[in-house]
Amino acid sequence: MADSPQPLFGSREKRMAYNEDWCRDLNERKAEWMKSGHPTAGFRCECWRVNCGERIPLSGREWRDVRSRPNGFAVAPGHVAADLEVVVEEYPHFWLIEKHGEAGDVAEKLA
Repeated sequence: MADSPQPLFGSREKRMAYNEDWCRDLNERKAEWMKSGHPTAGFRCECWRVNCGERIPLSGREWRDVRSRPNGFAVAPGHVAADLEVVVEEYPHFWLIEKHGEAGDVAEKLA
């Protein structure tokens, strides 16, 4: 598992965006495994919480919808930083959110 470069200092928004990008990277590799027919235990919640370990099931269509947005992330229901994110769509098993402000800008650059 590769480490995403995490800023040691910087704004809360920037640190959150780097954490979410790290989770997004893990999930992108997991999606490639699934395409190759390998089993997986679900996708990692891509929320801002550094130690979140929740897993969420995503269909291929749901995965493509989340990844179609450079500032979009799949999170467990309720795992939203309301001051920086907006819920775009609520599915029963996950929420599609978009980052805004500095965190959204960083997420788009890292996508």
